[in-house]
Amino acid sequence: MRSRCGLLRNSALLALTLFASSVGPTTFAAEPTTTPTAIEGKLQSLVGALRQRLEIEPAIVVTIVPSNALMMSVEAPTEPTKPFLLSIDESFLGTLTDDEIEAAIAHELGHVWIFTHHPYLQTEELANQIAMRAVSRSSLERVYAKVWERGGTKGDLARFLGAPPAAQPVAAGLASDTAAN
Repeated sequence: MRSRCGLLRNSALLALTLFASSVGPTTFAAEPTTTPTAIEGKLQSLVGALRQRLEIEPAIVVTIVPSNALMMSVEAPTEPTKPFLLSIDESFLGTLTDDEIEAAIAHELGHVWIFTHHPYLQTEELANQIAMRAVSRSSLERVYAKVWERGGTKGDLARFLGAPPAAQPVAAGLASDTAAN
C-alpha cells in the first residue's frame, strides 16, 4: 500500500508540476522539488484567483486527501468564522490536466457561491453555470468524462451543464450585403 500511495502522490505531483496557468508568475515546473504542501499552496493560489473572478468572499482552504469518494468536494463550515474546506482526492488530481483542475475547482466554488447566495437551491447545473463564468464548458465536459469513467457510470451532460449553446446563425442579409460591396 505504501508504494501505491507513493505512486499516486507522484502522479499527482507530475500533473501539478505541469500546472502553471492561473496561479501567477511562479510555475510548478520552475520549482526544483514539489512537496504536497507546495502543491496545496499552488492550488490555494488558484482558489484565490477563482474566488476573485467568481466574486466569492468566504475563505476556502484546500487539502489533498488520500481518498475522497466524490473525487473533489467542498464542505461548508460548522461555524461562521471557519473557512469552507475543499478536499481533493490525490489520485483523481493526478489524472487532470491544468484546465481540468481549474474547471473542477471552479465547479466546487460554484457550490460555495450557491451556499452564500440564498435562496438558491444546490444543484450541479447551477454550480456549473457559476463555474462557466470563469472556465470553459469544454473543460467541464472533460472533467465529467473522467469522473464518469472513474466511477464506471455515464451521465447526461445537458443535465449537469445545461443545453449546449446553439450555433449562431448567419444573419440572412449579411452575406448578400457583403457580396454587394
